[in-house]
Amino acid sequence: MERKDSKNILIIVADFYEEISSNLKIGATNYLDKNKYSYDIKCVPGTLEIPFLLTNFSKKYDAFLVLSCIIKGETDHYEIVKNIALNEIYKIAYADKLILGSGIITANNYEQALSRSKISKENYGGRAANACHKLLSLINE
Repeated sequence: MERKDSKNILIIVADFYEEISSNLKIGATNYLDKNKYSYDIKCVPGTLEIPFLLTNFSKKYDAFLVLSCIIKGETDHYEIVKNIALNEIYKIAYADKLILGSGIITANNYEQALSRSKISKENYGGRAANACHKLLSLINE
């Protein structure tokens, strides 16, 4: 749904865990549709690729949503991905003064992540869209 005066939002989704990323997208787009925002969705293979798109599109959109899931495993890979990705995402957002809603789930296991992603449960996608909406409202006051 698009309205003439709406802000254009880019949703960047890491779709490594398809079911979880699908839930995050549904939660975010339901919120944005309800509030009549226009948006585009771009998918990347994993969380570490989000900063690349954020940088490339930083001047083309009014606001951004980043949606992803990082699940703790038996090695330190979880810590590496989480730390690098979140550090880079927020470094870009703060340096470029980007309005950003983050729906990046960090979880101990798949079941916990799934619960956080579902719109009938914790709805991290909807929460990220709500944070983005509130930031846009504050900037436009």
